[in-house]
Amino acid sequence: MPVGRHTVARLLWARRMSERRRVVIAGGTGSLGRELQRRLADRCDVTVIGTREPGGPGVWQADLLSIAAAEVALAGAHVVVHLARVSRPRARLLQGVPEDVDLLLADSVARAARLTKPQRLVGFFCDEGDPREATLRASGVPVSVLSGGGDEPVAQLEQLVLASDVETRRLPRWKGGDVAAAAWSGPSTVLSVQRLTPKVGWTAAQTARAYFEWLATDVPGVSTVVGHEAYEVKAGGVSVLRLRRVPGRSADDVEVLEVRDGSLVAEGSVGEFEFRLLSEPKVLMTTLRGFVPALPWLVYRASQAPMHARQMRRFGAWLAQQ
Repeated sequence: MPVGRHTVARLLWARRMSERRRVVIAGGTGSLGRELQRRLADRCDVTVIGTREPGGPGVWQADLLSIAAAEVALAGAHVVVHLARVSRPRARLLQGVPEDVDLLLADSVARAARLTKPQRLVGFFCDEGDPREATLRASGVPVSVLSGGGDEPVAQLEQLVLASDVETRRLPRWKGGDVAAAAWSGPSTVLSVQRLTPKVGWTAAQTARAYFEWLATDVPGVSTVVGHEAYEVKAGGVSVLRLRRVPGRSADDVEVLEVRDGSLVAEGSVGEFEFRLLSEPKVLMTTLRGFVPALPWLVYRASQAPMHARQMRRFGAWLAQQ
């Protein structure tokens, strides 16, 4: 039976579509990512991942600080372009160094790539020697790197995405790399990121358990209940924090705890407290994200927030001596 022209055309179109690369631009809702999406649209299926962007054609909303969210966002991608960094507020209060948040974003993408196995990662870094490059390479996925960016970083990234092999390009620093911070317009959430020195040989779960055991010895009037899957912090006999381990998202090198309730947690909110061991560089990152305090905001800023940062620094000093 002869095959009609329309049938052949449909088959050829289906074949071309099946050969189109699926490109995910992680953190691509800025002007650079949008322009890259526009340039690639005719030849690739492009998805842009943003944290607080509204949904729309080719745009997904995902918090790439979450490894689980990064895994979903990268699923099925042939090429992943990593542009994610702190270019806009991620919470009403950020405690920590923006570079540490950027490193965590790169680590989430690297871990997700290790699972989803894209053909290539493409990383763009304004400065040579950026530690995030080593973080992406630790994924085991082939990595193309654009360092500096030169005068036309979008054109350079486009070429790296469409190339048939990995490539590293070191160019002068892109003059448009500095982005003014925008004002926060979301709910009263907290993002606290602290970099510590890990205890050699300890898993993330051991480190988390040690933290809650240590906390009861360091703060007068505070006691803790340390269980196999849950923790409770009490002050003066009153339960102020209850946390539950998230089994499906915890592993030897990451321990994720849901901050579910207690007198210091806003009713109905669920934050996360995470202990993450990075392989490149070898550091321990603790992250409190999505936390909504029960205290009035100004009171929280003046009391509970600095106390948390202080306790994490003190725990880091204790941990370094073990």
